[in-house]
Amino acid sequence: MEPTEQLRDTPPLDPSAVFLYQLIAGKYCDKYVSTFLIPNLQKTIKKEFTTLEEWRLELDNPLSALQVFLGHYGFARRGKDRDECSRTALKALNLVLENQSIQELLAQADGTQLWNSYEAECLSKGRKSNEAQNRGIVQGLLELAQEIYREDNNGSIVTWLVDGVDNADRLEPQFLRIVDIRGVGPKSTSTFVRDIAFLYDLEKDIHPADRIYIQPVDRWLRAITEYVVPEPNMENAADWVVAGKINKYARRAKVSGVKFNLGLTYFGQRVVRDPDRFSSEIKKLLADAT
Repeated sequence: MEPTEQLRDTPPLDPSAVFLYQLIAGKYCDKYVSTFLIPNLQKTIKKEFTTLEEWRLELDNPLSALQVFLGHYGFARRGKDRDECSRTALKALNLVLENQSIQELLAQADGTQLWNSYEAECLSKGRKSNEAQNRGIVQGLLELAQEIYREDNNGSIVTWLVDGVDNADRLEPQFLRIVDIRGVGPKSTSTFVRDIAFLYDLEKDIHPADRIYIQPVDRWLRAITEYVVPEPNMENAADWVVAGKINKYARRAKVSGVKFNLGLTYFGQRVVRDPDRFSSEIKKLLADAT
């Protein structure tokens, strides 16, 4: 149940804003899931499933969870090198598991073996390992899984995240622990948390104060506040303020804040593409509603 103060003194939403929330959290969210989220999961762990429940069971596997983070989220800040770094990390992980199980790797004291494998793979390709930027991600993510393994004898980063919500309705401790990994930024972490919240239907169970962590704030989210947040001075608001406002008004529009964010990612990347076209594309949507 939402605290009453969350909606108290909230300006009313214009019907056009409600329309945008519902369209983006519906049609465009579905497009994001079918063309971005699920295909990226399939590509990373090389498995296909037809239901979200099957994906949930798969991500309870510590290897699959680690592969997903390394392959899809960990190097999100690397720009043009992102895909190459991700492929190299996944290959390095496969190599260290040729002669041991994932449980044996998780039982090790640290993640040095994986980093050494990453360096060797870079050397074999004639590339620099870029230790200053990449070691924190490669070794740090494995060490997080090792830390979790010592606590729950499983080691799935995804299950650890979900259990934090199920057991205490909180995300902040897990969010801050991931961000503490050198090279993994708040936006990449929020994107991971958002996607897991969708896959496991966690949003309703997350403490309202922690829902800012399931709203990665990018250029598209900032651009749309003009149309869906009926409050002044949002253009210079801090990320956490923008995230909180979107969550609040999404509830007013009776949609999921997570689904709205997912749908906006698709709308921005696949429909708008150029930030200078954002306003005109929003006007097209609103014209279709009249």
